[in-house]
Amino acid sequence: MIDRFISRNAKPLMGLILILIMVYFSGYSYYHSSKGADKQLITVATGEPSSESYQILTAVAQIVNNENMDFKMKVISTQGGVENALLLEENLVQIATMPANLKIPGNTRLVAKLDEYVFHFIFQPNLHIDNIESVNGIKVAVPTKNSAQYISYIKIKDHFGLDESKVLPIVTSWNSASWLFRNGDIDAVFRVRSANNKEIKIFINETNAHSEAITQAEAISLDIPMYQKSVIPRGIYRGIPSNPEENIETLGVDRLLVATEETPAFVVNVIASILFTRRRELLDNSYLAAASSVPSENSLMPWHQGLVDFVNKEEPNFFQQNAEFLALLLSIIILIGTSSIQILNRNKQQRLNAYNEQLLAIKVNVEQTHDMDDLMKLREEHYALVNQIVGDAVQGKISSDGFEFFTFGWDSVTSLVLEKEKSIQNAS
Repeated sequence: MIDRFISRNAKPLMGLILILIMVYFSGYSYYHSSKGADKQLITVATGEPSSESYQILTAVAQIVNNENMDFKMKVISTQGGVENALLLEENLVQIATMPANLKIPGNTRLVAKLDEYVFHFIFQPNLHIDNIESVNGIKVAVPTKNSAQYISYIKIKDHFGLDESKVLPIVTSWNSASWLFRNGDIDAVFRVRSANNKEIKIFINETNAHSEAITQAEAISLDIPMYQKSVIPRGIYRGIPSNPEENIETLGVDRLLVATEETPAFVVNVIASILFTRRRELLDNSYLAAASSVPSENSLMPWHQGLVDFVNKEEPNFFQQNAEFLALLLSIIILIGTSSIQILNRNKQQRLNAYNEQLLAIKVNVEQTHDMDDLMKLREEHYALVNQIVGDAVQGKISSDGFEFFTFGWDSVTSLVLEKEKSIQNAS
């Protein structure tokens, strides 16, 4: 009969299943297509297209966009940190790179430390200067006034008291500064770039120029906490013969990746994850893949919530670290709990069995007695037993199912006592 029912209804049933499958996949396809269309666009401001920050974040954007993340990422080139700070302040971009010495908008949070910029004071080969303190009457090419590099130059000038009689600044671009230096029209170039910046390496090797120390770095960093003592390593420009011939003391400033506080935490989490866990992929585009790192918890800027989430995930909490032990402990607790419940249920059943045996004994005695006094004693014994089991049920000493089963027995005995009482009265 069942076979006939299935055979008769198989076609309509299969048709219904096919319709449900089509509806499901149509909804699934629509959901994901509409989800893709509504993806939030995250705009990232970096430096010029030739800059390392532009290259590494372009590589990050390619990963985000190619792997169908829940957002899209667009990287734009700018003139540097000052412009990036303005774009952040006006909410025209959500994420940007900038040096730590710039004034950061209040709604900005830290995402990553990309690398460290160092101060380069590069001199003509015929100028014999030991350090910045000994300069006198020279012309120095400095970056444009709307740049973070120019701000760094001003800090150095003010600290050492370098008025125009000692250093005459020539504000110009890198290309112009390079041409003036090669032509002998200026004596030095000041720039804030990474220690192994490619343009500076090529420039120094082609012109035989030399970098000199910016002394008192520790004192300056105490006065301006955004700066720290750093070095230009021996041989960074050339290995043999080594250039420079020894480590050069200088100042450093961190290059940061920051985001507005309103940028979704999951976006920052994804970007941090790519930067810190997929370095080998990113190394093909920029050395920053090896230099970027999670910033110090003592940073002068608060972390973005997305970075906090990433770090907490990467560093297991107490429960994650002790998962195996806790799982064993939980298993033991469950085993003990199960055993305790079984013992408790067994005790309840044994108690109920004892009551049923007493009730059965009373019933047998009632059936066999023909004396009214004995019957009254059995009725009192029956009432006492009922009171006792009701008390145990209230205290949870017997189960509700067991109590319900017992009530059928005591109703039967109660009826039997009444019938027996009438029978004895009629007989007398």
